[in-house]
Amino acid sequence: MEIKNQLQKIESLLPKIDVTNENISKASVGWHLEHSLLIINSSLKGLTMTNPEAYKPKFSFKKFVFLNFGLIPRGKIQAPKQFFPLEIPTKESVEKLLILAKERLEGVKNLPSKSFITHPFLGDFDKKTTLRFLELHTNHHLKIIDDILKK
Repeated sequence: MEIKNQLQKIESLLPKIDVTNENISKASVGWHLEHSLLIINSSLKGLTMTNPEAYKPKFSFKKFVFLNFGLIPRGKIQAPKQFFPLEIPTKESVEKLLILAKERLEGVKNLPSKSFITHPFLGDFDKKTTLRFLELHTNHHLKIIDDILKK
């Protein structure tokens, strides 16, 4: 699912941000939404801040598996703390991040293809790979949300 469509799905989930299901996740639907948007916003901003000439792709087996198979084991990888919502997500906090994500997604369209971010575990991602990473990561959290809502 493209990021644009994922953002629409996130918007549709706003009324359910307080829903939890401890059997699936310790975090609420709102936490997963806000976490996903923090990653999206940070990554899209990062693309605008790097020098494309400094892009140095390196092969990584983990990166290959992740990007080709989208495998993210649940509960096994801890995101850096700056991507954790600071407080209990509110409709307003998620909406602000959603608006910013839409603006930033539009803003990266014309960036050079070698614009990049450095992922803490997987190394450098060029623009296309960054967008793929964001789709896979967001999809991972949307699946968790779907499971939370299956009560």
